[in-house]
Amino acid sequence: MGSVKIPKKISLECWLFLALFLLSGVSSFGMVKADAGEMILIPEGPFTMGSSEKDIQWAVKQFRSESLDWYRDEMPAHSVNVSAFKIDKYEVTMAEYSLFMEATGKPAPREFENPRLNHPRQPVVSVTWNDAKAYCLWAKKRLPTEAEWEKAARGTKARHYPWGNEPDALNANIRGKGDDYRNTSPGGKFPEGASPYGVMDMSGNVWEWTEDLYQPYPGNKYDNDFYDKNFKVIKGGSWNSTLDLVRPAVRGNALPTQKKNYIGFRCVATK
Repeated sequence: MGSVKIPKKISLECWLFLALFLLSGVSSFGMVKADAGEMILIPEGPFTMGSSEKDIQWAVKQFRSESLDWYRDEMPAHSVNVSAFKIDKYEVTMAEYSLFMEATGKPAPREFENPRLNHPRQPVVSVTWNDAKAYCLWAKKRLPTEAEWEKAARGTKARHYPWGNEPDALNANIRGKGDDYRNTSPGGKFPEGASPYGVMDMSGNVWEWTEDLYQPYPGNKYDNDFYDKNFKVIKGGSWNSTLDLVRPAVRGNALPTQKKNYIGFRCVATK
């Protein structure tokens, strides 16, 4: 196996960890395989996507929001039938992305030089939508649709969060809540925050790219200047988000060319 294309500024700890990762095929923590990563089956069937008026009123009251307009793109709640698929249990890591870089000659994202964000088990960030899509195709997978992502995050009971309906700040890596992580955290550090299917870190840590364009839901009659402007939907909130923004129903958006230290991704595969 050839040398991995990683900038020289990467820490010695990261080099040693990555070397062990590449030699063994498994991280030293026994969590994530280097070739593909653990995936979880999401069964076929309907689920409730988006937020109802009651859900929005709950969020406004819970988070003392000044306007309902912040939430209008989540409406209306609607049933979506999703075919069975598998989704990565964890967000794609720096170590996994390094294998992709080595195989394809892709340059390293700038955060490979940032010691706060470049540990091999931290999620890769500062990748464009096209970079994320290319990685998924290389891994013989694809990016999730918005509906697939949301079902995997909240299940079939329209939960406010992956773990349930209570906004517990200790269940996710979010902004300023004393969770020991000022930036991204290694995958699986918040087991209490797992989704109903056991998918990890779907609230907080990093926003995640999806396949879909940012457009109104069927039946949504509210104006939004960002609709139909080539923005892609991002989901889940990040280490820099509040509890309000890490609700799985929240619809973030970003241009596919953007590279942010709070946006990463995970892949899915058709069953």
